[in-house]
Amino acid sequence: MKKIFIVIFFAVLAFNSGANEPFVVLEYKSDLTNNKKLNRDNLFIKNQNHSVSHKVESGESLSGILKKYYGNSGLNMKILEISIIEMNKHAFVRGNPHFLFAGKNIKIPSINEVMNLVKNVKNTSSNVKSSRNGHIYFYGN
Repeated sequence: MKKIFIVIFFAVLAFNSGANEPFVVLEYKSDLTNNKKLNRDNLFIKNQNHSVSHKVESGESLSGILKKYYGNSGLNMKILEISIIEMNKHAFVRGNPHFLFAGKNIKIPSINEVMNLVKNVKNTSSNVKSSRNGHIYFYGN
């Protein structure tokens, strides 16, 4: 199976601040699980500033919400999950992705908002209340 690796370095920020900045490695496999193709028509992929508000229904899970908005996009779902939890702390019991309050409105962030969260850039949107005190780091195998 042929693999393609895409590496996003935040070198400009690291160069300007003199600090080590995180980087994200996304792995795209040419043959996705269950022979599903990448959804190139996904609005989040087409427009990196696209975001939506979602009202959580009874019985919904975070993984189901992720699949609904980002499904087959090739994006790292773990990074998206952590980003949604960080941006919507009011909708989760103690930050646990398995305990989501029904009836809460949550922000489904754009790709740019996720990247800014990873880079620890303050959100200038008045719609989002968040207390981000540190970086989000991702460690893999």
